[in-house]
Formats: sequence, structure tokens, C-alpha cells
Amino acid sequence: MGRRDDESFVEFVAGRGNALLRTASLLCGAHQDAEDMLQTALEKAYRHWGRLDADTDPEPYVRRILVNLVISRSRRWKVLREIQMARLPETPAVSSDHAVELRGTLMKELRKLGPRQRAVLVLRFWEDLSEAETAQALGCSVGTVKSQASRGLARLRERLDKNLAPLGS
Repeated sequence: MGRRDDESFVEFVAGRGNALLRTASLLCGAHQDAEDMLQTALEKAYRHWGRLDADTDPEPYVRRILVNLVISRSRRWKVLREIQMARLPETPAVSSDHAVELRGTLMKELRKLGPRQRAVLVLRFWEDLSEAETAQALGCSVGTVKSQASRGLARLRERLDKNLAPLGS
């Protein structure tokens, strides 16, 4: 059983960094936040890199660190999400390209989900992990993954139905 070295860490980041950044972007919602979260996750992973078994894939380990960081951050900053405004910001006009509009609306609504539901949906449907792999990555049971995915998808459907109803009119 060999150990990992600094060169293997550099190779891992070069090979999987973009995929991890996409995952972080979906989990965080904002690209700058995703970069910060991924940087912190990679820093934490690097500290323990030498202890990881060279025969196992380190990506689930790094992904788990990333998900935990995003969930922890959302708990700390939950209060700051609600900002009171004197008047509502302007809403953009509906474009004629509904696919682009739908993607933007979907991403916006995904960001409104709780961090655990968002993590389950991103890992299950974006990263295309199985229920068992998602449960392992999040440190929960397969039943929890199923229930969180079901509730998250139901919530997305409900919100998308409300948001997209004016587009069809």
C-alpha cells in the first residue's frame, strides 16, 4: 500500500480541477464563491494527501470536503442571505430563447434549495453518481439521499411551474 506524493496531487488537480470547479459552482451558485470553496477544499485535501492510499481514487474524498465546506458556509451565512430592500430590483424581460431562460431559472431555483438538498441533486444528477455513491459522499444513508432528492425535485418542479407559467401566457 503506497502513499501519495506532491506530484500526484498536482496531477490530480490538473486532471480533475475543472470538474470539481463545476461541481463547486453548482453547489455554491456563484463562480467566485466556488473558486474559494474549491481552493479551501484542495488545501484541506493537500494537508492529508500523504496519508491517502495511492490505490484509491481521491476524488470522492475531495468532493466530500467540498460538500462539507459549502454546507458549513451556508449555515454560517444563512442570516446574510435575506437582505431587505426598499423596492424590488427590476426583473429582466423574457427572452425568446426559452432553453437559455429555463437553464437560468433552473440554476436560480437550485441556489434557493437548502445546502443538503442542493448537494444531493448536484451529486445525483449533475455528477451522475448512484444513490449509494451519493450517500457515501455525503456520509448519510441511501434513504436520506432518496428522500432529499425527492423533496428537492418536488420543490424545483413547484417553483419552476410558478416561474414558467407567465412564459407560456
